[in-house]
Amino acid sequence: MMKQKLPTILFVEDELEVRFELKRFLQRYSHDVMTAGNGEEGLALFQSHTPDIVISDIKMPKMNGIEMAKKIKELSPEQTIIFTTAHSDNNYFLEAIEMQVEGYILKPVDLGLLKKKIHDIHRNIEFEKQKRLYESILNDVAQMQNTMLAVYNENGSPVFYNKKLLTFLGYASLEEFLNRYESLSKRFEKKEGCFSPDNNEIQWIKEIKGIAEDKRIVSIQDTKLSESKFFLVSLSDKTESQNIIVTFSEVTSIVKEKRQYRHEAYTDELTQINNRTKFNILLDKAIDKSKKDQSNLSIMLLDIDNFKQVNDRHGHTVGDNVLKLFTTLVLKHIRTTDSLSRWGGEEFILLLSGTTLENAKITAEHLRLMIEKYDFGIDKKLTCSFGVTEVHSEDTSKSLFERVDKALYKAKDSGRNRVVIINE
Repeated sequence: MMKQKLPTILFVEDELEVRFELKRFLQRYSHDVMTAGNGEEGLALFQSHTPDIVISDIKMPKMNGIEMAKKIKELSPEQTIIFTTAHSDNNYFLEAIEMQVEGYILKPVDLGLLKKKIHDIHRNIEFEKQKRLYESILNDVAQMQNTMLAVYNENGSPVFYNKKLLTFLGYASLEEFLNRYESLSKRFEKKEGCFSPDNNEIQWIKEIKGIAEDKRIVSIQDTKLSESKFFLVSLSDKTESQNIIVTFSEVTSIVKEKRQYRHEAYTDELTQINNRTKFNILLDKAIDKSKKDQSNLSIMLLDIDNFKQVNDRHGHTVGDNVLKLFTTLVLKHIRTTDSLSRWGGEEFILLLSGTTLENAKITAEHLRLMIEKYDFGIDKKLTCSFGVTEVHSEDTSKSLFERVDKALYKAKDSGRNRVVIINE
């Protein structure tokens, strides 16, 4: 069973000391605690964050707790609200009762009682969420003619595929499909970010239950269109017959859009290679792998010499074209297992897995000569400076980069168009 997420709480209290102390207490039982000093601030925070629980003093300046609660209830009639109240607040008490708030706690606040209130309310919120989920699943079953759906018995054996699922798979009956495939999971394609086990029906259903609900994505080939479609898998075993109901909701457009966003987030727009963000991710993984496997790992920092002169003399359009040509040239002279990223401006960084420092130096010298000889379509030859180092057992990504950056600085400072190695 997935661990329940703690509730978010908005706490509104005009007394600064009380607000500070109770916030510290509430943080133990909340995913996020927002605080406000009066009703106006509280209402604004509610509108921007929609917390699960609102805890508010009644008597406050600018807008009191009752007025704030009324406005909140207008926006969200089911919103959970708890009032903290002093005996002197009796003038407001009946008005608060009419609003059907979820609780009142007298000041000074009994922390044990407040904890119990939060626990009970959170349990009710989670129950309602589960109830809505269950009702949603039942609604899916009622609409099975419009949803790809499979039903399995308590042993995990398939007992029913609806017509929509069979048509998509390209078979007339469940029996016909099972004569060709021992498991529906055999049709799941191995794609990044998708669930694709090699196990039988019982095992794949058990395995996918252990994945977060929003991560239960599978890719299945559409036989008619000869293209992959992506589906969010939902499971329900809360039926009296103990059957497991599996529904497949198509999310192809969402997955493709998400992949496009990820590509844009990790790709340098000009050169279409990895950007700094992606490189940092790759570097962390490469360092971990190098230490685990005790394998070699080297990195190389490249900087085009005097590149500003290219932009100043020829303009940024020509400069951009030079950067693209530079990228293509480097990619042509490195291995497919090497990873080139644009660090920024005219700086590039190269990750060389399974490469000793000596071999990295050879690669750098080869690249330096290729760049020096290459015609970039401008009225001067370009050169490049290189800093090179390799990973040590005690290295972090930060220490490794600081060392290679130091090597590049030394290459630039000692005349450019050269390779400098620092390994300590």
